[in-house]
Amino acid sequence: MQSGARQAHCGSSEGGLSLVELMVSMLLGMLLSAGVISAYMLAKRNYFYEEQTARIQENGRYALRLISRELGMAGFFGGLPSLSEVVPASVATDCADGNWVLNGRDPLELVNNHAGESTPVSLQGTALTCFDGATVFPASDILAIKRTASEASLLWGVPAATLSRTSTESWYLRVTSGGSAQWEKLRPRDLLDPGRTVPTQSYWEAISRIFYVRSPSVARDGGEDSPALCMETLAGDEMTSRCLVEGVENMQLEFGIDTDSDGVPNQYLSAPASGEMEHAVAVRIYLLLRSTAELTGHRDDSNYRLGATNVAATHDAYLRRVFSSTVFLRNRIRPLG
Repeated sequence: MQSGARQAHCGSSEGGLSLVELMVSMLLGMLLSAGVISAYMLAKRNYFYEEQTARIQENGRYALRLISRELGMAGFFGGLPSLSEVVPASVATDCADGNWVLNGRDPLELVNNHAGESTPVSLQGTALTCFDGATVFPASDILAIKRTASEASLLWGVPAATLSRTSTESWYLRVTSGGSAQWEKLRPRDLLDPGRTVPTQSYWEAISRIFYVRSPSVARDGGEDSPALCMETLAGDEMTSRCLVEGVENMQLEFGIDTDSDGVPNQYLSAPASGEMEHAVAVRIYLLLRSTAELTGHRDDSNYRLGATNVAATHDAYLRRVFSSTVFLRNRIRPLG
């Protein structure tokens, strides 16, 4: 009996864990769990980093293409060499005095390093009153471009395949054979009227846009919005606001000035005078983009060069990249009257 009891006792002892063994097992389990959690957090951080980097790249390339196209078309008015004989028409909501929206005398204007708060004023002296200067990211440029569409809505009596049949009125430059032109407000479907589809007239839709960088604002939930490339654009009979590319934090432009009339820029200026702007043949575009969200563990201590402009480090947790491109002005800026 005693022998059996001893055997049972020994068997019970061999089937359990001592306190030391239990503590070691718990420690190993905690270390393993910590390793798994650490690996997961690192993978998540790397995924977020790659996602934000990819978004910056995509937004930066798109913003460059958008501005490059507009600059390449700046000053194009249905193929006319000058609008000096065309009387600017009055739109319902303009952006400056003197029927500015449809005045082609200065098809390209620049506000250099807008300080914020006050009304933006271009280097040509135009006060752009159609949007609040306080919404512009400080020390960023503002670019105004006027032109017509690259394709005529009605070319010598033949409607374009893309012509809509809407009833919303828009402004068109009516060009008559022989070179005369005038602005006309019409519904797109009016261009299909037999009285207008004559071989001596073409109609080109007016395009007037002001590009600027919107400063982050306080959102409804108390958070912070991302900065963005926005524009005021002629829509119908008034200037309206639209935001185009998220994450654009700064825009700087430098104009290539041709001083010897050979079509090649001799110098690039960030604030050309009116007389110099008339000889601009190229534009360098610099865009600073940041991620739409902060990256945990990241600190941006870098300074960024946007041409001649230096943007100091912000020491925050956003990722940033600089994008640049050079655009040659297909319609050389020159005196128009």
